[in-house]
Amino acid sequence: MIEELAGLSKSPLGNPTRLAIALYLLSKERTTFTELKKALKLTSGNLEFHLKALEEAGIIRTYYGFGRRPRKFVEITDEGVKELTKVIRVLREAVGSD
Repeated sequence: MIEELAGLSKSPLGNPTRLAIALYLLSKERTTFTELKKALKLTSGNLEFHLKALEEAGIIRTYYGFGRRPRKFVEITDEGVKELTKVIRVLREAVGSD
């Protein structure tokens, strides 16, 4: 158990902001950059920094869509869902919740 908890620091989701991003995306599947920024009360630069790290790790995917204006979309990947599920399992075991 201790080793698994320690291993969370090596996970891309070991950072609280990145974990919050993944949890938000899990409930939405896809959102816009602006909606995510407002929901998590982050600056554009801070959100962009964390999204870049998550995208490099394969946790999320970003892309641009066009409607009335270009918008940046963010969605969680299948790999991201698997990693988030693993993190949640470790945390549940640590607090003794089934």
